[in-house]
Amino acid sequence: MGLQAGDEWQPLTMPICDTFVHPMIRTYKRKLKLTKSQEQRISSWIGACRVVYNLALEIKIESWKKLQKGVSQYDLQAQLPALREELAWMKDVDSQSLQNVLKRLDLAYKSFFKGGGFPKWANKRNFRSIHIQRIKCCEHTVNIPKIGDLKLFKDSPIVGHPRTAKIIKEPTGYFICIQCDQVPVKFVSENQAIGLDMGIAHFCIDSNGKFVPNKKHFKTHERHLRIANRSLARKKKGSNRWTRQAKKLSRLHHTIANVRKDFLHQESTKIAKANFMVCMEDLKIKNMSKSAKGNAEEHGKNVAAKSGLNRSILDCGWGNFGILLEYKTNVIRVNPKYTSQICSSCGHKDAQSRLSQSQFKCTSCSHTLNADVNAAKNILSRGTALYRQREALACA
Repeated sequence: MGLQAGDEWQPLTMPICDTFVHPMIRTYKRKLKLTKSQEQRISSWIGACRVVYNLALEIKIESWKKLQKGVSQYDLQAQLPALREELAWMKDVDSQSLQNVLKRLDLAYKSFFKGGGFPKWANKRNFRSIHIQRIKCCEHTVNIPKIGDLKLFKDSPIVGHPRTAKIIKEPTGYFICIQCDQVPVKFVSENQAIGLDMGIAHFCIDSNGKFVPNKKHFKTHERHLRIANRSLARKKKGSNRWTRQAKKLSRLHHTIANVRKDFLHQESTKIAKANFMVCMEDLKIKNMSKSAKGNAEEHGKNVAAKSGLNRSILDCGWGNFGILLEYKTNVIRVNPKYTSQICSSCGHKDAQSRLSQSQFKCTSCSHTLNADVNAAKNILSRGTALYRQREALACA
């Protein structure tokens, strides 16, 4: 598992077979600079898609209640031309955007059959986007069918061939997410590899002994969120004051998400520029953040503690961090099992070796090290072995 005593780290070389260089889809998110007429038209398109979603959901529910028979996505799509003839205002919406709505509903049903929740009715608060096909990108504009050129706020250039786009209404304005086909351009540092151990006390600890602090974005804004939520609860739902406060709360959540995303981008870029390969744990975040089960009265303290831990796990953004690293450098995900119990010096495994959250002393060779750094070294060791196996198989 770990490096044996006396072993030295052998520098990695670039893969001969281009194992990691393959076409990928990259999404660019840009803010739109819309005129009043463009904003109204896009808003009406989103509203039309919301109507189609709810009509399709109603048809599927009624069909099952009366006939015990499901209605497929393609059967619903076949009814769209008749609906567009009946509702003349719906002809303004691009037909492929309406078809995509039915695809979204179909995905919601598939998720339900796999154990997720039953599809909910679409409303203005949870249905705020529309998919667009056949787009064309220029330097500072994007061309949308039936609407024309939409101006973009100045940002980095969009590289690659655009496939599809999604326009999203957010608290701070309208944004467009453009999916492009491209060959990833990654930062390359040939002879450097690193292992990362993710944590809560520290965001991550690398195999070189560097600690990246956890900014705790949610906790930083928790007081403001509590005040905003309390103010919203005191107002009559649906009133003008309630609506204004709901928008303030939404903007605050949007700010927290943007601050977290900026932090993840900065840290992932630093690591990617300095390392040819990053080895990290293949964490099952969904399982780690499951709610505590049992009687809340009997296990009130445990439930509260688990709830706080879940919030801290999700606030870290480990999943997004891994995704950002993957298109910036080579990422190897390894099984995290026993990485905190194995000695990185001699490879001996013993749960008693970890004296505390931060102290590790091997019961076999008495090797002493910070527990998180020790785990990061084990992750690097596993990732290196896995990488060389893949490289050998690819070049065989």
